[in-house]
Formats: sequence, C-alpha cells, structure tokens
Amino acid sequence: MYKAEELRTLSVKPKINDIDLNILQDYYRKFLNPFIYQYDIKDDSNPNSIQLRFDKENFCHLLGLESIAKYAVSQKDIHNYKGLDGWHNIQNTSLCFKDLKRMNKSKFKSIKAKFIYFYLIPVLIENPIAVNFKNEYVDPPTKIDCDILFYTKDENAIVHLGIKKDKILKYYIPKTFFVEKIGENGIDIYTNNQKKIEVTKKERIIML
Repeated sequence: MYKAEELRTLSVKPKINDIDLNILQDYYRKFLNPFIYQYDIKDDSNPNSIQLRFDKENFCHLLGLESIAKYAVSQKDIHNYKGLDGWHNIQNTSLCFKDLKRMNKSKFKSIKAKFIYFYLIPVLIENPIAVNFKNEYVDPPTKIDCDILFYTKDENAIVHLGIKKDKILKYYIPKTFFVEKIGENGIDIYTNNQKKIEVTKKERIIML
C-alpha cells in the first residue's frame, strides 16, 4: 500500500490494490484540503479572479461514495457516505474498498477509475487546461453540474475536475471528478464543444 506522500510523487497511475479509502482521505487531507487556490481567468467576455477550496465536505462526493451506498444502506444511514458525516465515517470506522465492493460490486467497478486517478488532482489544478462548461453542449446530454471544467490527458484517458461557485460560501468548490477513456476518434465529448478559457494559478495559500 502506498502512503499519501508516495502517491504524490507517482509518475504512473497506481493499481487499485495499492491504495484504499483511508489513503485517499489522507492524501486529500494533506495535499488539497489545507489550501486556498487563487486563479486568474482570461475570458473574452469576463476576465476575473476566482478562489478554489477543497473542503472536507466535498471528498465523498468527488469519489461517488453515496452512489455506491444508496441502495445498500437505509435512508437514515446514507448521511454516513456524504458530506462531513461521510468524512468522519471513513476516519472513525476504517471504511475501505472491500466494504464498498460488498455494498455494490458493479457500481464500484464502474467508478473505480475515480479512485485510481484521484492522485492526479493536485497536478491537474497546478496548471489547468480549462473550459467554461455548459452541460447542454455535451452530446449525448449530461447532468454534470459545474461552471468550469479542468482537464488533462493521462495515457488513454481524460481526467476531469468540475468546479462551481458556491452561492453561500462565495468561493469555488470541486463539484465533480470523473475519468473518460478517449474514443476511437480522439474526441472528448465533455470539452469538445465548450469554450476554452485561460486559467493561471496565481497563488496557493495555506489556511491557518
């Protein structure tokens, strides 16, 4: 099993058996959660600056844990797989991949790429390629909900991180993380028809 620090220095994706939920949580805790990322965005119509934070509440959603658990646990227990309750549940109960597989093997398999490519998020947000995202421009249509989509190519896959401004918090949070194999035509349907924007990381601030 890798440690979080080892995951940060990988140059190739890990095997699923070399990571687990507690390792990804530790990785998030050390390399994403403590920081405020500030970006300058150059867009023809609306140049501006944005702030992005990776709160503990966002972790379970990025990994799709609720989607695995929702048909396997009761409605009153689903809160343990999302938000801050989900974060604490992983920390306090040693919830692991084996448990998730037991809950819903086919769903676990379908989103396994999220776990494998999660280590790339700090790399992705360092020097992002980005588009202003409109879900109606995707064919076939998607329910993905974000304002800006960061993406990068890794081997034969495209790794995506969607961010959205939270109306209450007033800063951007990570809303979606997904990996798609590149099709035979080499086109990524999620970025193909979107408007490209220039995003430059201005600084990374450690939160006290």
